[in-house]
Amino acid sequence: MTPRTNILPRLPIAAFFGALALAGCLIPVLAYHPLSDAGSLAVLLAMAPGILIAAMATYLIHRNVARPLRAAAAVIEAASDGELDGRLPPARLREVQAVAHAFNRMADSVQESTDSLVYRAFHDPLTGLPNRALFLSGFTRALAGARRANRVAVMFLDVDRFKYLNDSLGHGVGDQLLSAFSQRVVGAADGHMVARLGGDEFTVLVQSANAQAAALRIAERVMYALRRPFSLSGQEMFVTSSIGIAVSTEVDRTTTELLRKADIALYRAKAEGRSRFVLFTPELDAIPSEQFDLDNALRRSVERHELLLHYQPLIDLRTGDITGMEALLRWDHPHRGILSPATFISIAEETGEIIRIGQWVLEEACRRTVEFQRLRPDYPLTVCVNISAAEFRQRDLPRRIARVLEATGLPPRQLKLELTESVLIQDIPSTLEMLGELRDLGVGLAIDDFGTGYSSLSYLQRLPVDTLKVDQSFIARLGVDATSGPVLRAIVEMGNALKMNVVAEGIENRWQWDFLADIGCRQGQGHFFTPPVEATDFGRLLTAHNPIKVRTPRRLPRAG
Repeated sequence: MTPRTNILPRLPIAAFFGALALAGCLIPVLAYHPLSDAGSLAVLLAMAPGILIAAMATYLIHRNVARPLRAAAAVIEAASDGELDGRLPPARLREVQAVAHAFNRMADSVQESTDSLVYRAFHDPLTGLPNRALFLSGFTRALAGARRANRVAVMFLDVDRFKYLNDSLGHGVGDQLLSAFSQRVVGAADGHMVARLGGDEFTVLVQSANAQAAALRIAERVMYALRRPFSLSGQEMFVTSSIGIAVSTEVDRTTTELLRKADIALYRAKAEGRSRFVLFTPELDAIPSEQFDLDNALRRSVERHELLLHYQPLIDLRTGDITGMEALLRWDHPHRGILSPATFISIAEETGEIIRIGQWVLEEACRRTVEFQRLRPDYPLTVCVNISAAEFRQRDLPRRIARVLEATGLPPRQLKLELTESVLIQDIPSTLEMLGELRDLGVGLAIDDFGTGYSSLSYLQRLPVDTLKVDQSFIARLGVDATSGPVLRAIVEMGNALKMNVVAEGIENRWQWDFLADIGCRQGQGHFFTPPVEATDFGRLLTAHNPIKVRTPRRLPRAG
């Protein structure tokens, strides 16, 4: 109905003239006719027009003003209580209609904003999938409604090596990968709820009369969907996923317990080589929980200042003097004490924490070396730091190293980066480019554990490295087999011919020291001189200003 725009101004006018008419009729009658029955009737008849006009005015005010305002008050009061569905109906008066229109427009805007906030509170902004809160809510309801075992299953899946991919390719490409990955999982889930819990962690909530069979079918479809490459930023890549599955039983009917078991199954899938799915069985519960404890604790080890470095001296094999040191990582676990890298490095690589830990090692080693140098200012000390494969593939590695050197004040020539042969041999063009950038910084480059990987004269000639660190297994076999001596001699002579410094690792006795010195090996390290020690103890070795061991040169028979 089209609102009448001229009623409100006319209402007081109509009431005014009605009152005048009533007075005009009433006064003459009362003046000439005493009040009697007949006179009263005449008075009433005389008042009729005024009464009619007043009644019409009252009715119009009630219909067009009072009733719409009462309705508006009710809707507004409901809105204040959180009920945003109410809207004001159209009104006849222009002013009331304008109020109704403004309120409805405000209510629509508030409703839209509220819906948006609710959606964002329960959905992942990157993939649009339900988030952890919405997933747990649905999971709880599903378990509450499941009256029998095997009616609900939860699948826990992630992208294999995602942290490495994310760090290597950049977070922008990583986000594209997660979005594309989630679409393939949704396509394989056959209508079951898929949620993103965070990072590269996804879940699928399966509700079926046979949830286990349904979950296994979905897992197979996910694996099949990932056989196709992903096209991201103009490049194709293949990505795999590991999946852990847990099914509700008569006993396990809580979200916490089923997620825990799905997580255990996921860990087993990764331990078996990734790119597979594992269904939780009671036997998996026998896996020690310490692996999970280490994973969680390692993520917080840097913030809690639990990591530390031990230092093993590098010795001039001709004089026994300290020429530098290798920085070796240790973890002072709050419950298990000092842990060697063999206990936790594989976990750090799997979780991607190796990047952050490696950065801490680099910063701490350079800072300490500056302090050590003050204890022996006349003898430049070189610190050797191991660089993992994941770190080496970081395109910003040279820039980060340059920042650390600038921040600590360590001259670049006193830092030597150690890389294994297996790292260097992968993607030779990229390796050469990265090594060239590192050499341009002025730092030294060493091949660690030489002889255990792809020892090749051709790549040695191409790689801009200046040091070979001979693996300790060669030194341990000295005198044990007939070939160890000649092989070591050949390695040392080759290194010298290529103008490389050769360092022997794992020297355990004087005989090994003498033999290595005699064949021209210039530096070595090992427990014979001293095991890795804490920074304070290494400082005492430096302040002693004496050779750790004194060697009397003598000629020995050729080993082997």
